[in-house]
Amino acid sequence: MAFYDDWPKVDPEVLLWLLIVILVIDHMWEIILTIRQKLVCLNAIIVPEELRMVIPPEIYHRARVYELHKAELFVWKHVIDMILSAVELYFGFYPFLWRLAVKTLKPLTKNEIFVSPIFVFYLTIYICLRFLPTLAYDKCILELRYGSQRRFPCYLYFCIAVIAILLSQLVLAPFTMGVVFFVTFVGYWFFLWFWLIWALCTLMLVFWLPYCCIPCIGRQERLPEGPLYQDIKKVCDMTGFPMDRVFIIRTKTMQYSNAYFYGSCCLKRIVIFDTLLYNKGLEPSQLQPYELGRGLPNQQVAGVVAHELGHWKYGHFYKATVIMKVHFFLTMLLFGLLFHCPQLYEAVRFHPGVCPIIVGFIIVLRFALTPYLTLANFLMLWNLRRFEYTADRFAHHLGYSFQLRQALIKIYADHLSFPVYDDCYARWHHTHPTILQRLAYQQKLDTER
Repeated sequence: MAFYDDWPKVDPEVLLWLLIVILVIDHMWEIILTIRQKLVCLNAIIVPEELRMVIPPEIYHRARVYELHKAELFVWKHVIDMILSAVELYFGFYPFLWRLAVKTLKPLTKNEIFVSPIFVFYLTIYICLRFLPTLAYDKCILELRYGSQRRFPCYLYFCIAVIAILLSQLVLAPFTMGVVFFVTFVGYWFFLWFWLIWALCTLMLVFWLPYCCIPCIGRQERLPEGPLYQDIKKVCDMTGFPMDRVFIIRTKTMQYSNAYFYGSCCLKRIVIFDTLLYNKGLEPSQLQPYELGRGLPNQQVAGVVAHELGHWKYGHFYKATVIMKVHFFLTMLLFGLLFHCPQLYEAVRFHPGVCPIIVGFIIVLRFALTPYLTLANFLMLWNLRRFEYTADRFAHHLGYSFQLRQALIKIYADHLSFPVYDDCYARWHHTHPTILQRLAYQQKLDTER
Protein backbone atom coordinates (compact mmCIF):
# COMPACT_ATOMS: atom_id res chain seq x y z
CA MET A 1 0.00 0.00 0.00
CA ALA A 2 1.30 3.46 -0.91
CA PHE A 3 2.12 6.10 1.69
CA TYR A 4 2.71 9.83 1.58
CA ASP A 5 6.45 10.42 1.37
CA ASP A 6 6.25 13.82 3.04
CA TRP A 7 4.35 12.66 6.12
CA PRO A 8 5.93 14.22 9.27
CA LYS A 9 7.85 11.70 11.33
CA VAL A 10 5.53 11.52 14.32
CA ASP A 11 6.48 9.22 17.16
CA PRO A 12 3.94 6.34 17.01
CA GLU A 13 3.77 6.31 20.81
CA VAL A 14 2.71 9.96 20.83
CA LEU A 15 0.13 9.20 18.15
CA LEU A 16 -1.21 6.30 20.22
CA TRP A 17 -1.78 8.52 23.26
CA LEU A 18 -3.38 11.15 21.05
CA LEU A 19 -5.88 8.54 19.78
CA ILE A 20 -6.62 7.47 23.36
CA VAL A 21 -7.15 11.11 24.45
CA ILE A 22 -9.53 11.68 21.51
CA LEU A 23 -11.38 8.50 22.46
CA VAL A 24 -11.74 9.48 26.12
CA ILE A 25 -12.86 13.05 25.38
CA ASP A 26 -15.47 11.86 22.90
CA HIS A 27 -16.96 9.31 25.29
CA MET A 28 -16.81 11.64 28.30
CA TRP A 29 -18.68 14.32 26.37
CA GLU A 30 -21.42 11.84 25.46
CA ILE A 31 -21.61 10.72 29.09
CA ILE A 32 -21.92 14.35 30.27
CA LEU A 33 -24.71 15.03 27.75
CA THR A 34 -26.58 11.89 28.82
CA ILE A 35 -26.24 12.76 32.52
CA ARG A 36 -27.67 16.20 31.75
CA GLN A 37 -30.63 14.54 30.05
CA LYS A 38 -31.06 12.17 32.99
CA LEU A 39 -31.17 15.10 35.45
CA VAL A 40 -33.79 16.84 33.31
CA CYS A 41 -35.74 13.59 33.29
CA LEU A 42 -35.56 13.21 37.05
CA ASN A 43 -36.88 16.74 37.59
CA ALA A 44 -39.64 16.55 34.95
CA ILE A 45 -42.18 14.89 37.23
CA ILE A 46 -45.26 16.76 35.98
CA VAL A 47 -46.65 16.66 32.44
CA PRO A 48 -45.70 19.91 30.60
CA GLU A 49 -48.59 22.37 30.50
CA GLU A 50 -48.72 22.39 26.68
CA LEU A 51 -49.39 18.64 26.59
CA ARG A 52 -51.64 18.07 29.62
CA MET A 53 -54.73 17.74 27.45
CA VAL A 54 -53.26 14.92 25.33
CA ILE A 55 -51.01 12.82 27.54
CA PRO A 56 -52.37 11.02 30.65
CA PRO A 57 -50.10 11.18 33.74
CA GLU A 58 -49.69 7.39 33.84
CA ILE A 59 -48.51 7.30 30.19
CA TYR A 60 -46.15 10.21 30.87
CA HIS A 61 -44.76 8.37 33.91
CA ARG A 62 -44.07 5.23 31.85
CA ALA A 63 -42.33 7.30 29.16
CA ARG A 64 -40.25 9.05 31.83
CA VAL A 65 -39.23 5.71 33.38
CA TYR A 66 -38.22 4.39 29.96
CA GLU A 67 -36.15 7.53 29.29
CA LEU A 68 -34.34 7.13 32.64
CA HIS A 69 -33.69 3.47 31.84
CA LYS A 70 -32.32 4.41 28.41
CA ALA A 71 -30.10 7.20 29.83
CA GLU A 72 -28.52 4.96 32.48
CA LEU A 73 -27.91 2.21 29.92
CA PHE A 74 -26.36 4.74 27.53
CA VAL A 75 -23.95 5.99 30.23
CA TRP A 76 -22.93 2.44 31.14
CA LYS A 77 -22.45 1.57 27.47
CA HIS A 78 -20.12 4.53 26.92
CA VAL A 79 -18.11 3.79 30.08
CA ILE A 80 -17.57 0.17 29.01
CA ASP A 81 -16.81 1.14 25.40
CA MET A 82 -14.33 3.81 26.49
CA ILE A 83 -12.41 1.44 28.76
CA LEU A 84 -12.34 -1.48 26.34
CA SER A 85 -11.43 0.68 23.34
CA ALA A 86 -8.53 2.25 25.22
CA VAL A 87 -7.30 -1.23 26.26
CA GLU A 88 -7.60 -2.46 22.66
CA LEU A 89 -5.47 0.39 21.37
CA TYR A 90 -2.82 0.27 24.08
CA PHE A 91 -2.27 -3.50 24.09
CA GLY A 92 -2.46 -4.00 20.32
CA PHE A 93 -5.72 -5.88 19.97
CA TYR A 94 -6.04 -5.30 16.22
CA PRO A 95 -2.55 -6.65 15.37
CA PHE A 96 -3.30 -9.67 17.58
CA LEU A 97 -6.55 -10.37 15.75
CA TRP A 98 -4.87 -9.89 12.37
CA ARG A 99 -2.08 -12.33 13.24
CA LEU A 100 -4.72 -14.84 14.37
CA ALA A 101 -6.49 -14.52 11.01
CA VAL A 102 -3.18 -14.95 9.15
CA LYS A 103 -2.36 -18.08 11.15
CA THR A 104 -5.81 -19.50 10.45
CA LEU A 105 -5.25 -19.37 6.68
CA LYS A 106 -1.49 -19.94 6.77
CA PRO A 107 -1.70 -23.49 5.31
CA LEU A 108 -3.77 -22.17 2.39
CA THR A 109 -2.81 -18.58 1.57
CA LYS A 110 -1.43 -15.30 2.89
CA ASN A 111 -3.32 -13.16 0.40
CA GLU A 112 -4.87 -10.17 2.19
CA ILE A 113 -8.12 -10.41 0.25
CA PHE A 114 -8.79 -13.83 1.83
CA VAL A 115 -7.35 -13.09 5.29
CA SER A 116 -9.53 -9.96 5.70
CA PRO A 117 -12.91 -11.81 5.89
CA ILE A 118 -11.48 -14.13 8.56
CA PHE A 119 -10.33 -11.06 10.51
CA VAL A 120 -13.84 -9.55 10.23
CA PHE A 121 -15.39 -12.88 11.34
CA TYR A 122 -13.24 -12.95 14.49
CA LEU A 123 -13.98 -9.26 15.08
CA THR A 124 -17.74 -9.92 14.83
CA ILE A 125 -17.48 -12.64 17.50
CA TYR A 126 -15.50 -10.30 19.73
CA ILE A 127 -18.05 -7.48 19.29
CA CYS A 128 -20.82 -9.82 20.47
CA LEU A 129 -18.77 -10.78 23.53
CA ARG A 130 -17.94 -7.12 24.08
CA PHE A 131 -21.63 -6.34 24.39
CA LEU A 132 -22.11 -8.77 27.29
CA PRO A 133 -21.39 -6.25 30.12
CA THR A 134 -23.98 -3.85 28.69
CA LEU A 135 -26.52 -6.64 28.26
CA ALA A 136 -25.91 -7.92 31.79
CA TYR A 137 -26.30 -4.41 33.27
CA ASP A 138 -29.53 -3.90 31.35
CA LYS A 139 -31.13 -7.24 32.18
CA CYS A 140 -29.80 -7.84 35.70
CA ILE A 141 -29.91 -4.31 37.15
CA LEU A 142 -31.95 -1.83 35.11
CA GLU A 143 -34.89 -4.13 34.39
CA LEU A 144 -35.21 -4.89 38.11
CA ARG A 145 -34.86 -1.21 39.04
CA TYR A 146 -37.44 0.05 36.57
CA GLY A 147 -39.75 -2.94 36.59
CA SER A 148 -39.54 -3.81 32.91
CA GLN A 149 -41.68 -6.78 31.97
CA ARG A 150 -39.88 -7.79 28.77
CA ARG A 151 -37.59 -10.54 30.01
CA PHE A 152 -36.19 -13.38 27.91
CA PRO A 153 -34.20 -16.46 28.99
CA CYS A 154 -30.42 -16.16 28.68
CA TYR A 155 -30.14 -18.96 26.14
CA LEU A 156 -32.37 -17.00 23.75
CA TYR A 157 -29.89 -14.12 23.67
CA PHE A 158 -27.10 -16.61 23.04
CA CYS A 159 -28.99 -18.19 20.13
CA ILE A 160 -29.76 -14.78 18.64
CA ALA A 161 -26.08 -13.79 18.88
CA VAL A 162 -24.91 -16.98 17.14
CA ILE A 163 -27.46 -16.58 14.35
CA ALA A 164 -26.55 -12.89 13.94
CA ILE A 165 -22.83 -13.70 13.66
CA LEU A 166 -23.38 -16.36 11.03
CA LEU A 167 -25.92 -14.43 8.95
CA SER A 168 -23.89 -11.21 9.07
CA GLN A 169 -20.98 -12.98 7.39
CA LEU A 170 -23.13 -13.50 4.29
CA VAL A 171 -22.94 -9.74 3.82
CA LEU A 172 -19.68 -8.85 5.58
CA ALA A 173 -17.43 -11.43 3.89
CA PRO A 174 -18.13 -10.43 0.25
CA PHE A 175 -18.26 -6.76 1.23
CA THR A 176 -14.85 -6.98 2.93
CA MET A 177 -13.31 -8.80 -0.03
CA GLY A 178 -14.82 -6.22 -2.39
CA VAL A 179 -13.36 -3.30 -0.40
CA VAL A 180 -9.89 -4.86 -0.26
CA PHE A 181 -9.98 -5.69 -3.97
CA PHE A 182 -11.20 -2.20 -4.90
CA VAL A 183 -8.51 -0.44 -2.85
CA THR A 184 -5.81 -2.73 -4.24
CA PHE A 185 -7.01 -2.39 -7.83
CA VAL A 186 -7.70 1.37 -7.88
CA GLY A 187 -4.65 2.31 -5.83
CA TYR A 188 -3.62 5.56 -4.21
CA TRP A 189 -6.71 7.69 -4.97
CA PHE A 190 -9.33 5.06 -4.13
CA PHE A 191 -11.00 7.32 -1.55
CA LEU A 192 -11.94 9.88 -4.23
CA TRP A 193 -13.50 7.09 -6.27
CA PHE A 194 -15.50 6.10 -3.18
CA TRP A 195 -16.80 9.68 -2.98
CA LEU A 196 -17.69 9.76 -6.69
CA ILE A 197 -19.54 6.41 -6.54
CA TRP A 198 -21.43 7.51 -3.41
CA ALA A 199 -22.34 10.88 -4.99
CA LEU A 200 -23.70 9.19 -8.13
CA CYS A 201 -25.62 6.58 -6.15
CA THR A 202 -27.32 9.20 -3.95
CA LEU A 203 -28.31 11.20 -7.02
CA MET A 204 -29.71 8.09 -8.67
CA LEU A 205 -31.65 7.35 -5.49
CA VAL A 206 -33.81 10.40 -6.22
CA PHE A 207 -34.92 8.67 -9.44
CA TRP A 208 -35.20 5.18 -7.96
CA LEU A 209 -36.92 6.01 -4.64
CA PRO A 210 -40.53 5.98 -5.95
CA TYR A 211 -39.98 2.72 -7.84
CA CYS A 212 -37.61 0.71 -5.61
CA CYS A 213 -37.91 1.90 -2.01
CA ILE A 214 -41.49 3.17 -1.67
CA PRO A 215 -43.10 -0.19 -2.73
CA CYS A 216 -41.50 -1.74 0.36
CA ILE A 217 -43.58 0.64 2.50
CA GLY A 218 -46.82 0.61 0.56
CA ARG A 219 -48.63 1.59 -2.63
CA GLN A 220 -48.02 5.15 -3.82
CA GLU A 221 -50.67 7.03 -5.80
CA ARG A 222 -51.59 10.60 -6.64
CA LEU A 223 -53.84 12.26 -4.10
CA PRO A 224 -57.42 11.47 -5.20
CA GLU A 225 -60.17 14.05 -5.57
CA GLY A 226 -62.17 14.80 -2.44
CA PRO A 227 -62.34 17.13 0.59
CA LEU A 228 -58.67 16.52 1.47
CA TYR A 229 -57.64 17.24 -2.12
CA GLN A 230 -59.42 20.60 -2.00
CA ASP A 231 -57.84 21.60 1.32
CA ILE A 232 -54.36 20.74 0.10
CA LYS A 233 -54.98 22.34 -3.31
CA LYS A 234 -55.75 25.59 -1.53
CA VAL A 235 -52.35 25.72 0.17
CA CYS A 236 -50.53 24.47 -2.94
CA ASP A 237 -52.17 27.18 -5.07
CA MET A 238 -50.89 29.80 -2.63
CA THR A 239 -47.31 28.71 -3.35
CA GLY A 240 -47.53 27.53 -6.96
CA PHE A 241 -46.81 23.88 -6.18
CA PRO A 242 -48.44 21.53 -8.74
CA MET A 243 -51.09 19.20 -7.31
CA ASP A 244 -50.03 16.36 -9.61
CA ARG A 245 -46.84 16.21 -7.54
CA VAL A 246 -48.72 15.44 -4.30
CA PHE A 247 -48.83 11.71 -3.53
CA ILE A 248 -50.25 9.49 -0.83
CA ILE A 249 -48.81 6.15 0.32
CA ARG A 250 -51.23 3.42 1.30
CA THR A 251 -49.01 1.81 3.92
CA LYS A 252 -48.86 -1.89 4.72
CA THR A 253 -47.77 -2.15 8.35
CA MET A 254 -46.29 1.27 9.20
CA GLN A 255 -47.97 3.10 12.09
CA TYR A 256 -45.88 6.26 12.24
CA SER A 257 -47.61 9.41 10.92
CA ASN A 258 -45.46 11.31 8.48
CA ALA A 259 -45.25 13.47 5.37
CA TYR A 260 -42.15 14.63 3.53
CA PHE A 261 -40.86 16.56 0.53
CA TYR A 262 -38.01 15.43 -1.69
CA GLY A 263 -36.68 15.75 -5.22
CA SER A 264 -36.34 18.62 -7.65
CA CYS A 265 -37.78 19.95 -10.92
CA CYS A 266 -40.07 17.36 -12.52
CA LEU A 267 -39.11 14.82 -9.82
CA LYS A 268 -40.24 16.89 -6.85
CA ARG A 269 -42.90 15.30 -4.65
CA ILE A 270 -44.79 15.84 -1.46
CA VAL A 271 -45.62 12.42 -0.06
CA ILE A 272 -48.28 11.88 2.60
CA PHE A 273 -48.53 8.63 4.52
CA ASP A 274 -52.11 7.44 4.93
CA THR A 275 -51.39 7.10 8.66
CA LEU A 276 -51.34 10.91 8.78
CA LEU A 277 -55.04 10.99 7.77
CA TYR A 278 -57.77 10.63 10.36
CA ASN A 279 -58.55 6.90 10.62
CA LYS A 280 -56.21 6.46 7.63
CA GLY A 281 -59.00 7.91 5.48
CA LEU A 282 -60.99 4.69 5.90
CA GLU A 283 -64.24 3.59 7.52
CA PRO A 284 -63.93 2.48 11.19
CA SER A 285 -64.98 -1.05 10.21
CA GLN A 286 -61.84 -1.35 8.05
CA LEU A 287 -59.45 -0.52 10.92
CA GLN A 288 -57.82 -2.35 13.77
CA PRO A 289 -59.01 -1.20 17.23
CA TYR A 290 -55.73 0.57 18.00
CA GLU A 291 -55.99 2.59 14.74
CA LEU A 292 -59.32 4.21 15.59
CA GLY A 293 -59.08 7.94 16.24
CA ARG A 294 -55.49 8.25 15.05
CA GLY A 295 -54.42 10.74 12.42
CA LEU A 296 -55.33 14.32 11.59
CA PRO A 297 -58.39 16.15 10.28
CA ASN A 298 -58.02 17.54 6.75
CA GLN A 299 -57.19 21.10 7.82
CA GLN A 300 -54.37 19.86 10.03
CA VAL A 301 -53.03 17.70 7.20
CA ALA A 302 -53.01 20.87 5.10
CA GLY A 303 -50.99 22.54 7.88
CA VAL A 304 -48.40 19.75 7.67
CA VAL A 305 -48.30 20.14 3.87
CA ALA A 306 -47.76 23.89 4.34
CA HIS A 307 -44.69 22.99 6.42
CA GLU A 308 -43.41 20.67 3.69
CA LEU A 309 -43.97 23.38 1.10
CA GLY A 310 -41.62 25.52 3.17
CA HIS A 311 -38.90 22.94 2.59
CA TRP A 312 -39.60 23.17 -1.15
CA LYS A 313 -39.83 26.96 -1.31
CA TYR A 314 -36.53 27.52 0.49
CA GLY A 315 -34.67 24.81 -1.45
CA HIS A 316 -33.84 22.71 1.59
CA PHE A 317 -33.51 19.56 -0.52
CA TYR A 318 -30.84 21.18 -2.72
CA LYS A 319 -29.02 22.68 0.24
CA ALA A 320 -29.03 19.43 2.24
CA THR A 321 -27.79 17.51 -0.82
CA VAL A 322 -24.91 19.92 -1.42
CA ILE A 323 -23.97 19.95 2.26
CA MET A 324 -23.91 16.14 2.38
CA LYS A 325 -21.79 15.96 -0.78
CA VAL A 326 -19.29 18.49 0.62
CA HIS A 327 -19.22 16.76 4.00
CA PHE A 328 -18.53 13.36 2.49
CA PHE A 329 -15.89 14.84 0.19
CA LEU A 330 -14.05 16.36 3.16
CA THR A 331 -14.45 13.09 5.05
CA MET A 332 -12.88 11.15 2.19
CA LEU A 333 -10.01 13.63 1.86
CA LEU A 334 -9.19 13.36 5.55
CA PHE A 335 -9.69 9.61 5.39
CA GLY A 336 -7.23 9.30 2.50
CA LEU A 337 -4.72 11.49 4.29
CA LEU A 338 -4.82 9.40 7.47
CA PHE A 339 -5.23 6.04 5.76
CA HIS A 340 -1.86 6.49 4.04
CA CYS A 341 -0.07 7.46 7.29
CA PRO A 342 2.36 4.64 8.23
CA GLN A 343 2.77 5.91 11.80
CA LEU A 344 -0.96 5.39 12.42
CA TYR A 345 -0.58 1.62 11.96
CA GLU A 346 2.54 1.54 14.09
CA ALA A 347 0.69 3.52 16.77
CA VAL A 348 -1.84 0.70 17.20
CA ARG A 349 1.06 -1.78 17.54
CA PHE A 350 1.47 -3.10 13.99
CA HIS A 351 5.03 -3.85 12.92
CA PRO A 352 6.52 -1.37 10.41
CA GLY A 353 5.33 -2.15 6.89
CA VAL A 354 2.30 -4.21 8.02
CA CYS A 355 -0.76 -2.14 7.04
CA PRO A 356 -3.89 -4.25 6.43
CA ILE A 357 -6.46 -2.37 4.38
CA ILE A 358 -9.53 -3.40 6.35
CA VAL A 359 -7.85 -2.54 9.67
CA GLY A 360 -6.94 0.86 8.25
CA PHE A 361 -10.63 1.51 7.59
CA ILE A 362 -11.51 0.61 11.18
CA ILE A 363 -8.74 2.64 12.82
CA VAL A 364 -9.29 5.77 10.73
CA LEU A 365 -13.10 5.81 10.83
CA ARG A 366 -13.49 4.74 14.44
CA PHE A 367 -10.67 6.69 16.08
CA ALA A 368 -8.67 9.10 13.93
CA LEU A 369 -11.61 10.88 12.27
CA THR A 370 -13.63 11.28 15.50
CA PRO A 371 -12.96 15.03 16.01
CA TYR A 372 -14.03 15.97 12.49
CA LEU A 373 -17.04 13.60 12.37
CA THR A 374 -18.29 14.81 15.76
CA LEU A 375 -18.08 18.47 14.78
CA ALA A 376 -19.58 17.85 11.33
CA ASN A 377 -22.45 15.86 12.85
CA PHE A 378 -23.22 18.69 15.29
CA LEU A 379 -23.25 21.30 12.52
CA MET A 380 -25.44 19.20 10.23
CA LEU A 381 -27.96 18.52 13.01
CA TRP A 382 -28.03 22.25 13.76
CA ASN A 383 -28.70 22.97 10.09
CA LEU A 384 -31.50 20.37 9.88
CA ARG A 385 -33.23 21.87 12.91
CA ARG A 386 -32.83 25.32 11.33
CA PHE A 387 -34.59 23.99 8.22
CA GLU A 388 -37.48 22.77 10.38
CA TYR A 389 -37.89 26.17 12.05
CA THR A 390 -37.76 27.88 8.64
CA ALA A 391 -40.46 25.56 7.27
CA ASP A 392 -42.60 26.20 10.38
CA ARG A 393 -42.22 29.94 9.81
CA PHE A 394 -43.29 29.51 6.18
CA ALA A 395 -46.46 27.67 7.28
CA HIS A 396 -47.10 30.51 9.73
CA HIS A 397 -46.82 33.10 6.94
CA LEU A 398 -49.35 31.12 4.90
CA GLY A 399 -51.79 31.34 7.81
CA TYR A 400 -51.49 27.71 8.93
CA SER A 401 -49.80 28.27 12.28
CA PHE A 402 -52.78 27.11 14.34
CA GLN A 403 -53.39 24.04 12.16
CA LEU A 404 -49.72 23.06 12.29
CA ARG A 405 -49.58 23.49 16.05
CA GLN A 406 -52.65 21.31 16.52
CA ALA A 407 -51.22 18.76 14.07
CA LEU A 408 -47.96 18.54 16.02
CA ILE A 409 -49.84 17.95 19.27
CA LYS A 410 -52.10 15.30 17.71
CA ILE A 411 -49.17 13.47 16.09
CA TYR A 412 -47.42 13.49 19.44
CA ALA A 413 -50.57 12.16 21.14
CA ASP A 414 -50.75 9.31 18.60
CA HIS A 415 -47.09 8.33 19.19
CA LEU A 416 -46.45 9.18 22.80
CA SER A 417 -42.82 9.55 23.87
CA PHE A 418 -41.03 11.48 26.57
CA PRO A 419 -41.23 15.15 25.51
CA VAL A 420 -38.74 16.88 27.83
CA TYR A 421 -35.11 17.12 26.74
CA ASP A 422 -32.05 19.01 27.87
CA ASP A 423 -31.27 21.71 25.28
CA CYS A 424 -27.61 20.77 24.98
CA TYR A 425 -28.44 17.07 24.63
CA ALA A 426 -31.01 17.83 21.93
CA ARG A 427 -28.53 19.95 19.95
CA TRP A 428 -26.10 17.03 19.73
CA HIS A 429 -28.62 14.26 19.04
CA HIS A 430 -31.84 15.46 17.39
CA THR A 431 -32.50 16.12 13.71
CA HIS A 432 -35.74 17.96 14.59
CA PRO A 433 -36.61 20.41 17.37
CA THR A 434 -38.48 18.73 20.20
CA ILE A 435 -42.27 19.01 20.37
CA LEU A 436 -42.04 21.61 23.15
CA GLN A 437 -39.49 23.67 21.19
CA ARG A 438 -41.67 23.69 18.06
CA LEU A 439 -44.78 24.67 20.01
CA ALA A 440 -42.84 27.46 21.73
CA TYR A 441 -41.56 28.69 18.35
CA GLN A 442 -45.08 28.79 16.91
CA GLN A 443 -46.22 30.71 19.98
CA LYS A 444 -43.37 33.16 19.48
CA LEU A 445 -44.36 33.70 15.83
CA ASP A 446 -47.97 34.35 16.85
CA THR A 447 -46.81 36.89 19.42
CA GLU A 448 -44.65 38.73 16.87
CA ARG A 449 -47.47 38.88 14.33
